[in-house]
Amino acid sequence: MIEYYPIHPTLPTRRNDVEPRTRYSAYKKDLRMDFSKLCGYCGTSDHYSGGQRGYHIDHFAPKKKFEHLTHSYHNLVYSCPICNLGKSDHWPGDDPTISYIADVGFVDPCLPAYPEHLARNQAGQIIALTPLGEYIRKQLKLSLKRREICWLLDKMESQALILSSMIANDEQDRDLLVAFHRIASSYLKYVGILKSE
Repeated sequence: MIEYYPIHPTLPTRRNDVEPRTRYSAYKKDLRMDFSKLCGYCGTSDHYSGGQRGYHIDHFAPKKKFEHLTHSYHNLVYSCPICNLGKSDHWPGDDPTISYIADVGFVDPCLPAYPEHLARNQAGQIIALTPLGEYIRKQLKLSLKRREICWLLDKMESQALILSSMIANDEQDRDLLVAFHRIASSYLKYVGILKSE
C-alpha cells in the first residue's frame, strides 16, 4: 500500500483577531505565522526562497476580479513565488465564494478539504488524489522537482534531530551514532546555507 503524507504537517489556520490593514502587504508577517512559514499551496518552507522577503501574498479569490477582497485577511494565502505566479488570476467563475466548478478551480489551503485533493508520496512528489487536485497540481506547477528536493532536505534535517536525541540517550551504540551523526551533520550544514535569509 502506498503511503501518503499531507502537504502541511498541520493545516494552516488564519487567525480571526488580526487587525484590519489598509494595505494587504502589511499582513505578510501575520500570514507567515499563520502558515507556519510554509507555502499554503505546496508546503515548501519560505527559507528556500529567501524567507519572508522572497515569499508572496496570493489573493485566493483574485484581486483583479474581486477588488473588494483585496485587503481581506481571509482571502490571503502565504505563497511561494511559483505557486502565486501559477495561480495568477485564474478563477472558475464570477462568484468569489465559489472557488471551483466540477474539476476546475482551487481549494483554499486552510480548509479541511485541501488534503483530500493533494498529498505527497514517500519521494516527496506532490500527487493529485482527485481530478480537481490534478487541475490544481498542473496550474500551480506542483510537479516541479524543486518541491521534492526541498521536502526531502527538510525530512533529512528532522531525521538528524532524531539522531541527535538518540546520541544523547543511547550509551550502548554511542560511538557508532556519533560517527554517523558527524557525517550527516557535515552534509546538512549546506542545507543551512539554503536557509539563510
